[in-house]
Amino acid sequence: MSRTGGLYIAMTAAALALGGATVQAQQVGTASAVNPAATANLKTIVIGQSIAHKEHIQTKASGSVQLLFLDKTSMTIGPNSDLTIDEYVYDPKANTGKLAATLGKGALRFVGGQISHNGDAEIKTASALIGIRGGVMMTDGKGGIYSGYGTMTVTSGGRSVALGAGEFTQTQAGAPPTPPDLPPPGFVQQQIAVFQSASGQTGGVRAGAASAKNIATAAQRATGSSNGMVTGSGAPPTPAPPPIVEQLSAISSAFTQSIQISNQAEAVQQIAQDQLPDHSPPDNHNPLPTDNNTPPPNARPSVTLRGYAGGLYIVTGNQTSVTGTSEITLDAANNRVQGNLDIYAFDSRNPFTQLAGTFHALFEFGSKGSSGPANSAYVDYNNFYANTPNNSVVNGVPVNGVMVSANGAATSQIVNGAIPNLTPCQCEYTRWGFWSVESTSAHPNNTAQTPREVLVGTWVAGRPVGSIGDVPTIGQATYTGHVIANVNDGSFVAGGFSNTVDFAARTGAVSVTNLDNTNYSGNVNFNTDPRNFGGTIAGNNNNRSMTLQGSFFQGPSSPVGEMGGRVGISGDNNYLGSGIFAATKR
Repeated sequence: MSRTGGLYIAMTAAALALGGATVQAQQVGTASAVNPAATANLKTIVIGQSIAHKEHIQTKASGSVQLLFLDKTSMTIGPNSDLTIDEYVYDPKANTGKLAATLGKGALRFVGGQISHNGDAEIKTASALIGIRGGVMMTDGKGGIYSGYGTMTVTSGGRSVALGAGEFTQTQAGAPPTPPDLPPPGFVQQQIAVFQSASGQTGGVRAGAASAKNIATAAQRATGSSNGMVTGSGAPPTPAPPPIVEQLSAISSAFTQSIQISNQAEAVQQIAQDQLPDHSPPDNHNPLPTDNNTPPPNARPSVTLRGYAGGLYIVTGNQTSVTGTSEITLDAANNRVQGNLDIYAFDSRNPFTQLAGTFHALFEFGSKGSSGPANSAYVDYNNFYANTPNNSVVNGVPVNGVMVSANGAATSQIVNGAIPNLTPCQCEYTRWGFWSVESTSAHPNNTAQTPREVLVGTWVAGRPVGSIGDVPTIGQATYTGHVIANVNDGSFVAGGFSNTVDFAARTGAVSVTNLDNTNYSGNVNFNTDPRNFGGTIAGNNNNRSMTLQGSFFQGPSSPVGEMGGRVGISGDNNYLGSGIFAATKR
């Protein structure tokens, strides 16, 4: 068997079997997946074996083991590793306890259960002490520590650093941890590979028990998407993709780590529940309310949001502006997300009109309903992501991609500091985020593979206004938020957004400030359908102009309380850009 996710398939079967098991007095967990050369107190571990308090677990070069604890914490111990469970206390009625373990050497992945949600889980390594709260942690045995989700504190050399989702620190004995940063290139993917079953290993199930289809599904869930886009143009080699593409891949992998264990549904629901006020349990079936009662900020509504997308198609050092529409379905009952982006290339001289003969692609991310692979995670209304489904083909070309919300913890490092002048809209209902799709396609005139073509951009989506009659015919309102766009080199630029709307005149006075050293201002007009508006505003630098198309969206206290849309930017020296805006009524 090829190097696949067999370990996780075995774990799924074992975890399901645990549902009706009787817990023995000293048992703290179960070996839910095992590859050979793994021992507990010098005895070879087998799948389904009970793991006791003070257990000492060792693996050899070909060994690995996954432990599922009573509180649904999961630990995966890599090859050539040594781990001791120092303390484990758990009260299932109160969902409280304490977990402490020492990793003497080797690699470990930790996916937090009930105990870590209360912040009382810690792992001691040769160089650091790691306190974990509701998180997913990976360490490589060489002092590298990565936070895939949640928060954690890493202490060494008498100093501590706090890690958020997607952050990394390097430690060494006697020295303080390095400041939080993105993980080294390829770190997440390399660690995922360490924890997967090797060739010929099955994680403890009988040979052949996992079908090729199931193995491929597990492998996709375990590895996220880091390769491959969109239309086989047969272009010459492309330069390295912009850093945001690698960051999005890391975010996808981080989310995937938090859901790939067999108790995915319970874990995700518990994370959401932990974040809700006690008096406001999540509503898993009804859409957002239409009255003036704002739902809890981290509730998990089942709702479909609609809006816009923008970005660039990057290949061979050349860029083409792309735009389109977005539809994001959040399925709380099944903990799933489905995103649909209808994307096409447009002429910068006539924004939002498709260029004749250029590409038009329909990208689907994730899924909804209860059938088939999820390829997504819906933690709460701020934190969600979706990958393209397994074996996706668009316009005849295999693709991989990810779309992720920018409102939550996973993208905080990108949003807070990586993009200059970005002060995100404080929208209640409207959501926005990032997306990227890529592919490796064969040149039509030879058999060589050309490097990656990349699409990267942003999306915005909100609750559509119910009817034309919901748009006021008198009065004024000012909406504030942000614009974010990709420009020529594939990087993101951002600026402040303001639109003072005169509902009687059916116009809006728009200003965009300090977007790539340019300020824009001008008027937009309502369309025949007043729920939508558009226009072109002028910049004060290099003959730049910005064309906008947008829509009013519902807010918590007004049927037109928020807005979102797309922007196309052009200027001297072939300057071009494409992106989105989001704003809320002040």
